[in-house]
Amino acid sequence: MILALLEMTLLVILVLALLAPLESLEWWARRYPTPSLPAPESEPATGIRRFAVYLSGIAMLDGSSMSRREHAVLEEVRKQLPDVVITEDVFPYAMENRGLPQRATAWLWRRLDWARRRFPWSPLPFLINLRNVMQVLVSADPRYGGTYNFGVACVVWRSLLNAGYDPDDPAPVTLIGYSGGAQIACGVARFLAAHDVRVDVVSIGGVYADDPGLDHVGSLTHLKGSRDRTQSLGTIAFPGRWFTAPLSPYGRAVRDGRIHTVNMGPIHHNGYFSRHITLPDGGTPKQETIEQLVKALSR
Repeated sequence: MILALLEMTLLVILVLALLAPLESLEWWARRYPTPSLPAPESEPATGIRRFAVYLSGIAMLDGSSMSRREHAVLEEVRKQLPDVVITEDVFPYAMENRGLPQRATAWLWRRLDWARRRFPWSPLPFLINLRNVMQVLVSADPRYGGTYNFGVACVVWRSLLNAGYDPDDPAPVTLIGYSGGAQIACGVARFLAAHDVRVDVVSIGGVYADDPGLDHVGSLTHLKGSRDRTQSLGTIAFPGRWFTAPLSPYGRAVRDGRIHTVNMGPIHHNGYFSRHITLPDGGTPKQETIEQLVKALSR
């Protein structure tokens, strides 16, 4: 019985891995030969010092399914920084911002979402996470990453324009990536930088590769909990982040002093937005995350 379950699990992983790049390739084929970032459709905002785009973790269903804890953190940052615009409507695990409920398989994803809310101990809903993890791997793959990341860059660019971003007078942009969203943020950076945009990245427990986008990032602030083993997967899984690869994009960023790691204390991977845990200094992970985001966005 256990062996059969393992075989089924491996089969599902294999199928998802084989299908993962197809969406980005199909998207590119439809846009070829004139791919470009969207043009502005609304008047630019005034009095804005910086724009930020939040890319949530792999548990997302679409651009509106962010957790209330994440939303509460972003709202507090907005209150403290009224001259910074933060958008949170991007689904970073699909081309064209097409969430899982907007697909032919919507019935499956909705049922899995219902199941994880009703039965949090069930392993089946982790298919959502697994599906999104595969898109993170596509983003990090040198063969398909350029196509995938350009597609998400178009979505990010459109989100910025809708928020009043002025491409003729480009303000700095910070991409905030939680978990797998950090890799997408790094991948998107080079396409925004091509439009003379200063791009910074904040990684909240992020898993990211030695993406070429790191060559175009002004700074990367990595928030890491001492009990978060998931964020360390990036260091293990991607050889370009090993000390033996000093000439990789990651190695160059480290050598240039553009990567800053902040130890957040004894926080697990799912705990960065929690208000129910007390840290050694008496604060909460939520307060610490807000403080670090405000610092990063104030530079």
